[in-house]
Amino acid sequence: MTIKPQKPAKKISIRVGVRKFSAERRLEEWDSNDLTPITLADKISEYILRIGDANAFCLNIVIQLLTKGKVRVDFRDSSERLQLANEKDILSRVEAVHVFDHWVAENQIKSEPPDATQRILMEPPKIKLPKSI
Repeated sequence: MTIKPQKPAKKISIRVGVRKFSAERRLEEWDSNDLTPITLADKISEYILRIGDANAFCLNIVIQLLTKGKVRVDFRDSSERLQLANEKDILSRVEAVHVFDHWVAENQIKSEPPDATQRILMEPPKIKLPKSI
């Protein structure tokens, strides 16, 4: 059971700026969504999908954002700058962890065990050997 934060991630607004780079690392596009803030919960969801179940990486992003007010996240082909829309949303490190933990607890997929036994068969891929001359 996680402690409910004073303000959950779905009520914290952030602004996002995105820089996209070409293969030669030249700036191709600069998109700044300063006019349309999104929620931190939406951004966490996007990052969990984008980077997989690397919760530690996502947690570090959230902690930096909530304790400092802004963070830059670099990917292979883009760079994102996240900034809190309201400086009053800056929290302590412990409170930031509670916000992330609460989001994880709310968004866990509750799976039920299957009713029947399942059979899963794994087959190795077929290999084509080179023809001998």
